[in-house]
This record gives sequence, C-alpha cells and structure tokens, in this order.
Amino acid sequence: MENWILSWSKLTPLNSANVNSLDANLEGVYRLSRQEGDKIFIFYVGNGNIKDRLLRHLSEPEDNDCVKATIKSYTCFFRYSIITREEVRKATERKMYKVYQPSCNLVEPDGRDDIGVNLE
Repeated sequence: MENWILSWSKLTPLNSANVNSLDANLEGVYRLSRQEGDKIFIFYVGNGNIKDRLLRHLSEPEDNDCVKATIKSYTCFFRYSIITREEVRKATERKMYKVYQPSCNLVEPDGRDDIGVNLE
C-alpha cells in the first residue's frame, strides 16, 4: 500500500474573503464543515482546484442544493490539503467520504482504496 502524509490547512471560516486569499493554482482536496453548538460536522468533501471549487460553493449557481442550504443556515468552515497527483486526490476524497459520510455528497467518489492518507 502506498502511504502519503498530507499537510492540512487550519480550519478556516468559509467566506469569500478567506477563499479569495487562496492561491489560484492550488490543486488538492477539501472538506466543508458546519458548526452546531460546540460541535463541527463535515457535510461535503471534494477535490480539484481548491479556490475555484470553494468559490463555486459560495456562488448562487451552486447546483448542490444541500451544500447551498447548509452554507446559508450554519456557520461553515473549510480545510484543505494540497495534492498534485490526481490519483492521490481521488483516493483521499474517497477515504474522506467513507470516514466522514458527508450528508451533502450525492454519490461516492471514485478513487483507489490502496493509497493510505492521514485525514488530520
């Protein structure tokens, strides 16, 4: 099994200012979470160009109604890891999906199960 040690960003409030401050060329994986009381729940995981994907989630044309409603109803955050290799991005997204069971991901992501990654 191939193992990767990922470096994760800190938990950051999900808003346009924070997302726009990201480098435009960051490729990797990310997760969106919401706060309920003192608890944080991951509601969506994804991969690709991090800034583009996060800006899309914040925009009116967001096509995932669950993501759109959650962002409007809760205090939300994001966290990401830069991964340049597409197969590792996909494997990481798949592992996050299996571990966190995010309520707003509509389908299980494709990806290899034989690549190990840390999620913290």
